[in-house]
Amino acid sequence: MDVRLRLAELQKSRKRHLPINDTSDLCEQQQETNSEHDDEENVETNFIKFEQGVTQKGAVSIWHAGYRYIKNRGKNWRCSNKDCPAKARAEEKDGQFVGTLGEKEHNHPPTIQKKVCEEIRSKMKRDNHPILGELRANVPDEVYIGLGSDDALKKLLHRFIYN
Repeated sequence: MDVRLRLAELQKSRKRHLPINDTSDLCEQQQETNSEHDDEENVETNFIKFEQGVTQKGAVSIWHAGYRYIKNRGKNWRCSNKDCPAKARAEEKDGQFVGTLGEKEHNHPPTIQKKVCEEIRSKMKRDNHPILGELRANVPDEVYIGLGSDDALKKLLHRFIYN
């Protein structure tokens, strides 16, 4: 499998524009689900469990469905993608982050491989003398590309160990 072709395929936009037809069954279904959704909002708020992560600078981040959120004051969190309007509200209870998602949706696809890359990098920083070959073995192509080059990882280790 050619890695460059795979990378180009992953970077393509995933948006698909569909024509809107007012008489379609989809519009009727959406109207029904919207009315049901309004009733649910009045009754109870659904809480979501977030997975905990760490940013490159060591700050706490939370993950849900492939999207990463960073702290934005108090209990408020925002998407780590700078131009994304998505927000969440979460607080820590018994070591687990629980909360709700905001009304606005993400304007980009989820990056699930980014979480795995962060976990591998944090493992590199925790270990005294990690071996790059062992860390890069048995990871999917998307994660392999997301980790960066061997030179970049060596520089990361050098900065962390000798500073």
